[in-house]
Amino acid sequence: MKNIFDKGFYTDKNLSKIGFKKIGKNVKISKSCLIVGVKNISLGNNIRIDAFTSIIAKDGYLTLENNIHIGGHGHILCAGGIIIKNNSTLSQGVRLYSQSDDYSGKKPTGLFVKSKNLNYIKGKILIGPHSILGSGTIVLPNVTISKKVSIGALSLVNKDIKFPGVYSGIPVKKNK
Repeated sequence: MKNIFDKGFYTDKNLSKIGFKKIGKNVKISKSCLIVGVKNISLGNNIRIDAFTSIIAKDGYLTLENNIHIGGHGHILCAGGIIIKNNSTLSQGVRLYSQSDDYSGKKPTGLFVKSKNLNYIKGKILIGPHSILGSGTIVLPNVTISKKVSIGALSLVNKDIKFPGVYSGIPVKKNK
């Protein structure tokens, strides 16, 4: 009897017909993912995106280079643009927000606010090659993460990380 709970993966052969901007070889995306804006998504070679990950690229773009694994239950909001370089990993539950409400309290926020004075913070996220983001990490808009960076679980990345190393915390700091 087939396991009804194992939904499996779409492969590059299935995905090439959907309208992605680019599809490389050996691409696997769980059939339980939510993906919006496929025309703004470029996928290199050897990509795996696990179950229950949401990628929202209706605005902006997502570029995944080669050899990238995105663990399950992640959320990638691409309005400001996101690039993930070669040989990088996003562990389970990582959230990348290239657009966010302004939480300063100076402007109204929220889905149902009718004001034209809404103030979003929007900007590109770049994750350098050979980097890994631990489970539950959050990356905010306008952040560049250098090459060979390891971010500990449950960290908040709200500023650029310019040098290779191990970082963790809220907000993220370099470990000694």
